[in-house]
Order: sequence, then C-alpha cells, then structure tokens
Amino acid sequence: MLFIAVAFIFFLAGMEIDIFIPSYPELQQKFGLSPATVQLCLSLNFITYCIGSLYAGALGDRYGLRKVILYGLVIFAVGSIACVFAPSFSYILFGRVLQGLGMAAPASLGYVVIAERYPPEKQASMLGTLNGFITVAMASAPVIGSYVTIYAGWRGNFVILLVLSLIALLACFFCLPKDNRKMKNVSLSLKTYMPLLESKTFWKYLTLVCALICCYWAFIGMGSILYVEGFGVSLRDFGFYQGAIAASFAIVSFLSPKLLSKFGHQKCFKVAIILVTIFAVLLGIVAISEINNPMLITVLMCLFTMPMVFPVNILYPLLLEVVPEAKSRAAALVNVTRLIVSAICIEVVSYFYDGRFLQLGLTCKSLEK
Repeated sequence: MLFIAVAFIFFLAGMEIDIFIPSYPELQQKFGLSPATVQLCLSLNFITYCIGSLYAGALGDRYGLRKVILYGLVIFAVGSIACVFAPSFSYILFGRVLQGLGMAAPASLGYVVIAERYPPEKQASMLGTLNGFITVAMASAPVIGSYVTIYAGWRGNFVILLVLSLIALLACFFCLPKDNRKMKNVSLSLKTYMPLLESKTFWKYLTLVCALICCYWAFIGMGSILYVEGFGVSLRDFGFYQGAIAASFAIVSFLSPKLLSKFGHQKCFKVAIILVTIFAVLLGIVAISEINNPMLITVLMCLFTMPMVFPVNILYPLLLEVVPEAKSRAAALVNVTRLIVSAICIEVVSYFYDGRFLQLGLTCKSLEK
C-alpha cells in the first residue's frame, strides 16, 4: 500500500505537466491571450515547482516526509480548485502557481519514503517501476487532455487534476508511515545544501544522470516541431512516433526489476552504458548525414532510450546515500537540477534549430560523451 501511494504521487506529477496543454487554444480564444501569455500557465508552474522543491527538501529533513508531502498535496488541491472555478485568466495563473508549489514536495520526497524503507539494491528496481508510471502518465496526459477539452472544456482537465490530487492525499494520509523527526539543526536557508554541493561523488553521479535525462527531454521537447514541421508528419501520425519512444522507456522501466534481479546491477549498468553510447553515435551519424527519415530516427531513439533506464535507476539511490542525513535535500536538488538543465538544453536546441534533425542528433551524441 505504501508503494501504491507513492506510485500515485508519481502518476499525478506526470499528469500535472501535460494534461491541460491541449486546452491552450480554447484559453487563448476565451480570454483573448497571445501564445506567450498562455504559456505562463507552464512557466510560472515550473518556476514555483523548482523553488518549492528546494525548500521541500530542507523541510522534509527537518520535520519529516509525511507532513511535508501531505501539506504539499493540500496546496496542490487548493490550486486545482482555483483553476476549476477561475473567473479570469489571472486566477488560473494563481492556481497554477499553487499547483507548482504544492507538487514540489510530493514529487521530490515521494521516492525518499521508499528509500528509507528499503536498501539501495532494491530501490533501483522500485524506481524503475515508478518511472514507468511517470512515463505512462506523461505519454497519456495530452491524449486524455485532448478528449476532455473536446467534451468538457478547459475546466474539465483541472477537475481531473483535482480528483487525482484528492485521491493521492487520501492514499498518503492512510499509507505513509508516521514521521515525528524534528531535526532543528537543518536550516531552511539554501546554505543547507552545501554538504551535497561540496561532494565530488554527488556531482559525478548527478552529471551522468542529468546528461542521460537531458538527451531524452531535448528530443521530446522539440519532437512535435521536428516531426510535424521538419518532416511533414501529420499530427495524428506524430502521436504514434512520440508514443513509441515513451512506450519503449515505460516498458523497460517496468521490466527493469526482473532484469536487475537476473543479471545484477553492475552488469546491467555496464551493458546499458555501452548500448547508450553506441546508439548515441549512430544518432550523431544520422544527424551529420542529414538522413531526415522519421521512422529511422524513431527506431534509433527507442533503442537509445531503452538502456537509459538502468544507469538512471541505479545511480539515483546512490545519490541519496552520499550524505545519508540529507536524503530529502538530495532528492530535491536532483529534481531541480534535472528540470533546469533540461529546460536550458531545450531552449538552446530550439534556438539553433533550423528544421533538421542535425541539432537534436548532435545533442544526444555530445551529451553522452
């Protein structure tokens, strides 16, 4: 039941990002917004999510995981209510800010609950399953959001987030173990992250994890523009291409516990790094050769993405153990770093993007080095 509650948190975190994006055209028309203005729904949510994650990490180590996660879900639910009943766009932005702030704690600290109950060798398998839930949520969110927008309007998507947040709140209230820690020596200042920032081991693991994740998100973030505008793929067919990449990651994530148990962490890690490197080189060759074949690129991205699951899932538990008394702060710092680096990577690639696969292919190749 504890694992199911945490899995539901991760599912909600995946849905929260993308489910309302199909509502953008309706929001623009109803409130007379420019594309840049309607994008504030995402950017303000992202900013408060990052800031909230850093403070959630310190609060989790100081006051306990259960309290911080529950308060975070309450804030998220209040933000969802504000969006559902919003009379103007400014209320929607206010609700999105609360949603970002509220989701910061559950998304950052949810896995720490698991980490404190199981040894690192079991955590990698569990993280694989949790990543599978996130991927499924993020892959299905735009599809669900599209149909909800058609039949229930833009408010319908926020109703779904409200219902999911209330279910997650109840699940966590009854399933998360009591945590009465009071570590008053943990400062709420951002200086409390210095033990992690000063650790070379932490930075080594973090760099590799971020490099792998950024390759994936740079492609996903620019995928619609590349396929639809660059390759001339229809919007309907694009869903299958993008879905295949997300599905490949999700399938291997769900299978990773059995593979890790059968072959061991060390062997899976080494083989995965070799495979990721090989397919990164192949993507670079395709990019330099300017072979703009959507089917070939999708297949290579699937093969590139699948082994990526293992180093990420194996290294993440180790990141939390670098400074044992700062697990919540470590989880928050990893969460914020990967989001910010991914966002910067997408912006850089989009700046140099000229309609070809060249920039994305070389990004995957260079980051894997």
